[in-house]
Amino acid sequence: MKSLFCLLLLTAAVFADDSAKIAALLSKGGVVTIPAGDYHLDGDKPLVLGSNTTVLAHGARFILPETLPDKARVVVFAGQDIAHFSWHGGEFVGHVFDPAQKENLWEPNANTKGIEITTTKQGGTHDILFREVKANGMAGAVIGVHGLVGKSSESEVKAYAERVAVESCTLLRSGKFMWDYGYLWQIMTFPEAYEPWEVERARKYFRTDLTRDATFSGDLVKFDNSTRPLAVSETDDPKEALTFMGTSLPKNIVRGRQYFVVESTPQHIKIADQPKGRAIRFDNDGSGVLAFNLSGTYLGAYAPTGSGPGKGAFDIVGALDVRVTGCQLSALGDTMHIQRCRNVIFSSNHILGSRMGAFFLAEYCQNATITGNLVDGTNGSRVISVEKSCTDVTMTGNTFRNGGRGAWINQPVNFIMTGNVFVNNTTKNEPDMRRGRIAYRTAKPGEFPELYFTIYEPGASYGPVIVKDNIFILGDSAPDEAVTFAPNGHDLQFSGNTFQNKAATIVVDPSCKNTLIDHNQGAKTVNNPVDFNHGRR
Repeated sequence: MKSLFCLLLLTAAVFADDSAKIAALLSKGGVVTIPAGDYHLDGDKPLVLGSNTTVLAHGARFILPETLPDKARVVVFAGQDIAHFSWHGGEFVGHVFDPAQKENLWEPNANTKGIEITTTKQGGTHDILFREVKANGMAGAVIGVHGLVGKSSESEVKAYAERVAVESCTLLRSGKFMWDYGYLWQIMTFPEAYEPWEVERARKYFRTDLTRDATFSGDLVKFDNSTRPLAVSETDDPKEALTFMGTSLPKNIVRGRQYFVVESTPQHIKIADQPKGRAIRFDNDGSGVLAFNLSGTYLGAYAPTGSGPGKGAFDIVGALDVRVTGCQLSALGDTMHIQRCRNVIFSSNHILGSRMGAFFLAEYCQNATITGNLVDGTNGSRVISVEKSCTDVTMTGNTFRNGGRGAWINQPVNFIMTGNVFVNNTTKNEPDMRRGRIAYRTAKPGEFPELYFTIYEPGASYGPVIVKDNIFILGDSAPDEAVTFAPNGHDLQFSGNTFQNKAATIVVDPSCKNTLIDHNQGAKTVNNPVDFNHGRR
């Protein structure tokens, strides 16, 4: 009995919350030293950070609970409108969900952030430095700095955070967890390619609210369509498309390929290969499951149901004069996130792995230099995303390899990409069901280009663009159309690039103006129509 009592005391001591101890240290302000050791934090409420503070936490480990409730939201340290603040050292330890593991301690939608700084007024947040911070297994941004963003538009920033630096940090397997586009859908649609426990887990987390059990007879797909009825498809938008699952489908229905509703009653629907097309008559009767609204069941399902906000091992939004240098990063989601920021330097960093986006310069950034980085996509999603309307972006002297869905540049203005190396960034096109992803449009592996320029607004334009003196070592599953330019580009230069491993075609939409596409070894150029939104689905 005495031994048991001692064990209980020891357990209580080990798992006791140390928040009060750290709060007392932080309350002093100035130079705060958090002594080396393990600190168990329950995360019930954030520990408050203040201005004019330097935190020295080398050797300190901040350990989060092994169990958290569904939709858990944890912020370990938080500050609002703070200035002249720096944090050195320390390690955050968590248990982010990992699909490669059969058993997990945290739910996929857990959201656990390390340090989050927010802004409420002009000049409220400035001169922020993080150096030599470490993390492993956090299910949210370890470092987050947010200006005050507006709601009148996607680009509005009412008050920038100013002068934000992240230096020599090692943030591993950290950031908001993401399944990836089509991951759960693919397991549900082709369960024979996966282990039984993977199928059970997919069934648990898939959007089953967007599925219906159905039977097939003649040209009718029969099910109870009286509640949340499926409407006739007016367009080929994914939200109006559906696919079928099961092994007892009619012979002329392709499992996993999109179809569209052309007739809808409370008892049945009729389907066609395209909106407003001719209804399909089935070769034989059958049964199966239909998954509708592919925006929800395939595309939007990259994030777990009930997941929290933010992306990446670090998340910087609405900031001026941002510098990220000398860091090592990996994540089971997007690895990094810089959005609505101006004057950005991302240099000499090593992205070790990404379940989804690797390098991610998100919407409406201006004046960004990306140089000297080594980015390994590890079969994630896009190895590069330069998102909506980023302006004055230079990418020089980087290596990008092993991405899943190529490099995506979305409606840029003044974009330069020179002297980079690209190695096999189309691994999601592979036929292997564990590495590749089936495209719902075709029920075949995807065909993402190695590099593609898109527009997100029909009729919009982009440019100038200079892509010169890069090396592209194409993977075996790269499509022939390895580089594509969407409509309405202007002042486009693509020259002096080298393509290896297989022949490549550079496709330029005929509407593009003032183009100079030449002297690209191993590639030919053609002028063919390109869908403005290609590569996004």
